[in-house]
Amino acid sequence: MELKIDFYSKEELAIRMDFSGRDQLLANETNELFLFSCYTLRQFSNLGNHPVAKVLAVLLTTFGKDTAIELAHDKYEFPSSSTLHYLMSFEGVKISVDYNVLRDQIMPGMPKLVYFQGEGKKTFTMTLHPFQFNIKGFGLLGFQVNFYAFHSVIALLKYLAKKHIDDEVYLDHLLQVAKYCGKAHIFQKIPLGDQVALANAILKEANITS
Repeated sequence: MELKIDFYSKEELAIRMDFSGRDQLLANETNELFLFSCYTLRQFSNLGNHPVAKVLAVLLTTFGKDTAIELAHDKYEFPSSSTLHYLMSFEGVKISVDYNVLRDQIMPGMPKLVYFQGEGKKTFTMTLHPFQFNIKGFGLLGFQVNFYAFHSVIALLKYLAKKHIDDEVYLDHLLQVAKYCGKAHIFQKIPLGDQVALANAILKEANITS
């Protein structure tokens, strides 16, 4: 089972999923949500307490069905600093962030989803089982990895929303999983290393069979 995200530039990326090795009695939709959960949790683990992770967590906990539809139709725009400031609280937890992160490490806008064109200049690859997460193209210092990590999660959510735009139940499950992943980061519940157990727990909490 594999998820691969290939960035051809800051403006274009492709996403591929392979469910080989996963329980084929499960619907592909459930496997997709499982991969999304594993991948998002791993990116949060890698980002740690970086401001980019905080912004991502806040967005995932506040996305609604309208957001999923806007993402699917390429109409979503990231909130302004003032709007984001209003959102930076979750269940009583105040989240502080340097808003310059929006300009310096998230902007310009969202990369476009394109068809696979071969290996990208920068790639994220996650395989199960066993759980492995690899990155390529960032150099020893991980130059600009935060930008790509952030946008890879948003793009994955967009990819799944676009694929299932007419399935309200799926979209609801996708947004629930996204919210639980953001919440896990906010409350520092994400373990180092293997995030599979937490991903399965999130699907269970969202009443999704895994």
